[in-house]
Amino acid sequence: MNRHIGRLIIGALASAALTATPLIPVVARAATPNSPTVKAAQAKKVDQLKLKVSDDGRQAMEDVHAARIALFNGDTDTARKLVHEAQQRLTRTSTDEQALGHDGQYDRNLVSIDGQLVVGHDYVATPEKTRHIVKGQAHLKAGQPQQAVEELRLADADVGYTRLLMPLKATRKHVDEAAALIYSGNNYDANLALKAAEDGLSVDTVMLVDTPHPVKTAATDTLYPIPDGSPVTID
Repeated sequence: MNRHIGRLIIGALASAALTATPLIPVVARAATPNSPTVKAAQAKKVDQLKLKVSDDGRQAMEDVHAARIALFNGDTDTARKLVHEAQQRLTRTSTDEQALGHDGQYDRNLVSIDGQLVVGHDYVATPEKTRHIVKGQAHLKAGQPQQAVEELRLADADVGYTRLLMPLKATRKHVDEAAALIYSGNNYDANLALKAAEDGLSVDTVMLVDTPHPVKTAATDTLYPIPDGSPVTID
């Protein structure tokens, strides 16, 4: 399968999930952004996160979607091959210690397969802020979350990270079921099993940088994708 097309598929899945899932609001803050207290809290928060994206998990979902297309087109052989590849990739995902557990609770069943930086609704882009965000993205891609936070903090904006999460156990169950159904010639139900695997994806957002705002009685801010809209994938 063409990997460029695959990434577009994952992007479409993420967009669909984003439209149905509320983002975690930015809470009110009154501390100084450069204060040791704020910096220490942000550093601890990043240490508790696992921002690593599972490449095998992402490719497995690409295979799942491509298999559904193959079934729709009556190409059972290709669908069978793609589902088998998805099974192998999900097995490798289950042993990826860097990607397992997407947050401080270390829920090893939820695996991040894609991600994107988001900024607060009051973000106003300037050349300098854009440079800091681009550098922050580069650090994230390089697997350097602490350096990314330091760089993003200089953008003077609320910055979060939205992740596309895959429930590993349920996804493997649906894909294994699809493989058995294809083998038995039941392509209709096989497609439904693969659809269930796609429907199981979810989205959440974690804050990387909180800038000071006037104290509010309720959290009303909303996060939005960064201006260029490009996804951030941490390989």
